Amino acid sequence: MVSVSCFTFILTFSADTLSLESQIDSGLLHISEVMQMFVLGPRLVLSIREYHAKLVADSDAATGMTTIAFEERVHISVGSSV
Repeated sequence: MVSVSCFTFILTFSADTLSLESQIDSGLLHISEVMQMFVLGPRLVLSIREYHAKLVADSDAATGMTTIAFEERVHISVGSSV
């Protein structure tokens, strides 16, 4: 999540860690981290499961290929009029 990276960047380079602005940024960082952990984490897991299920379904469809019918060899006699 971009906001977590931005807040971390801001807090890393802030000069005064005791100012009100830095404390607000720190609070927003914590809120963003919690949101990232509880919202985006399960969403990622569910999207991976959906992708895997689709991949398995597509691979099962590919195994039902039609069989190739081979023709029986037939001997054809050719005249010797060469």
